[in-house]
Amino acid sequence: MKKGWKEELADSLSQTSGAKFEDAFSSLCAPKGAQADWCSTLAFSLAKTQKANPVALATKWANEAKWPKFVSRAQASGPYLNFYFAKNFWGKIVGQISKSKKPTGKKQKIIIEFPSVNPNKPWHAGHMRNAILGDSLANVLSKCGYDVQRIDYIDDLGLQVAQSVWGEKNLPYANSQSADEKFAKKTDHVFGRQYVQVAKRIEEPQVNAQVRALLKKLEEGEGEEALQARKTVEKIVGAQYETAFMLGIYHDALIFESDIVRDIFAQGLEMIKKSGVLVLEEQGKNAGCWVVRLQGASGFEGLENADKIMIRSDGTATYTGKDVAFQLYKFGLLKNRFSFCEFIAQPNGKVAYMTCRKGEKMKFANAQTVVNVIGAEQAYPQKVICAVLERMGYVNEAKNSIHLAYEHVVLPQGKFSGRAGTWMGAQGEMGFSADELIDEVIKRARERINVEYNDEQKDKIAHAVGCGALRFSILRPSANQKIVFDMDRALSLSGDSGPYVQYAYARAFGIMAKAKEAGMKIKVPDAKYQYSEQETELLRFMLSWNDTLDSCAKNYQVHPVCEFAIGLAGAFNKFYTTSPVLNEKDEKKKSARLAIVYASSCLLAQCMEVIGIERLEKM
Repeated sequence: MKKGWKEELADSLSQTSGAKFEDAFSSLCAPKGAQADWCSTLAFSLAKTQKANPVALATKWANEAKWPKFVSRAQASGPYLNFYFAKNFWGKIVGQISKSKKPTGKKQKIIIEFPSVNPNKPWHAGHMRNAILGDSLANVLSKCGYDVQRIDYIDDLGLQVAQSVWGEKNLPYANSQSADEKFAKKTDHVFGRQYVQVAKRIEEPQVNAQVRALLKKLEEGEGEEALQARKTVEKIVGAQYETAFMLGIYHDALIFESDIVRDIFAQGLEMIKKSGVLVLEEQGKNAGCWVVRLQGASGFEGLENADKIMIRSDGTATYTGKDVAFQLYKFGLLKNRFSFCEFIAQPNGKVAYMTCRKGEKMKFANAQTVVNVIGAEQAYPQKVICAVLERMGYVNEAKNSIHLAYEHVVLPQGKFSGRAGTWMGAQGEMGFSADELIDEVIKRARERINVEYNDEQKDKIAHAVGCGALRFSILRPSANQKIVFDMDRALSLSGDSGPYVQYAYARAFGIMAKAKEAGMKIKVPDAKYQYSEQETELLRFMLSWNDTLDSCAKNYQVHPVCEFAIGLAGAFNKFYTTSPVLNEKDEKKKSARLAIVYASSCLLAQCMEVIGIERLEKM
């Protein structure tokens, strides 16, 4: 395989320093500021093992090494080793970026579970963060060549479902409390309003008894009530997926909790019991329960009640018990007994499948890594899952069980609540359901279009800009940062935002379109072309893309891609203002700059693909 420029540089550094290639490669990074084209921090780490002065090491390597031809010189700057590239190096970079393709070859399979919203209400902004995070991380990993499966866990056995089914039978449909009547009859909104009503009445003895009786029938999984509940849940989830599709979010498979209990739970429980991890408590508050004892265990120090019940004394499974079985399934450690049938045809041309009683066997498992996108408050049960896997002897699976914890989106006055109905707006006011939020952001984006487009073009641009602004505002903070939802800030269409990146792409596309009309062809200059500092400044920034993407995949992050996209858009806009393209009279410069514009558009497109915002040719 032909080495890339970074591999060549790492190889020379490894030979000169005596360090391992992997260490030399990982030490290469973009310098802070523009004092060099690239640099290495290897002297820091090697100085410790060699008991040498890092400054002396960097200076020695700079003077003695035989560097690749594209390095014009190397120079020590304190303990840093700076590299300066030859002018003809940048032409190769332009060509590589323009021809960038998705990595080929089989890599490990990764399952990402998201957003797993309870099927009894519409998404609110908090659910939307989960969904956008999961979707964009899947994009990152797919971009890096991994085989990614997008899985959604549907909790169709919980108390909230029993309440919704009871509400469907016993309560009239509530009048819409949405400012926009278009969602008044949307199934998830209808059931969401009913759920709020049931929650207000659940303390009534008669209502509570009826709901509990219904819940028992749902858990037994047989009878008319269970079948009706499944149909109801499917209708609600289908409505929730309409919201997902508006944001460009899609799935491969939906796994229903009722099918987990029916098809794989007993098998998983038997495996866990045989491993000796579970203990049947004979006395105390957990008497009669199957428990995993974690009190005082590593990682659980300081918790008063670290022991976790997996099977209650009445024989029913806890959420964590079912989650452990599901995790075993994801890793391919259980025999696949699920049957799948079509759930919904998605706008991306792919079908989302769901577990069902009668269907086909399909391969939605056997992952090497599993990422569960779940709120930060679920850290304890996620740690329990890892602890159980490890104690069962599945050390690698425990290590590769990743909890992508995120803080929630909150209202200025507190958290969103399905039970309290904080996603609903008061009469005449916009609610904070994801549907109404998406609708509002598209409407505001459309109002800002001041170019003479027809209605169809305005609708397309408004949808792309509005949803792009929304996704970007959700993804830009790191997952562990709480987002206090601010409507005006989320809807900002200028500055460091999704539309800012979209506009840079549209500008680049417009330049290329005009060049094509003029009969110009995009061609990378020959090796003799000397790139100016204004040109190399943009290209130098582009060199960080692969490192950014690899780091995100390694650390299960997305927000650095947003920062890179903003930086790239800014660097391109600066290049555009300092380096004329179509008006440049020197034909060689014009051709070179057009190639740089094309490379910029390709890289902006990759960023937007990962973030999940649409490319626009006009804005």
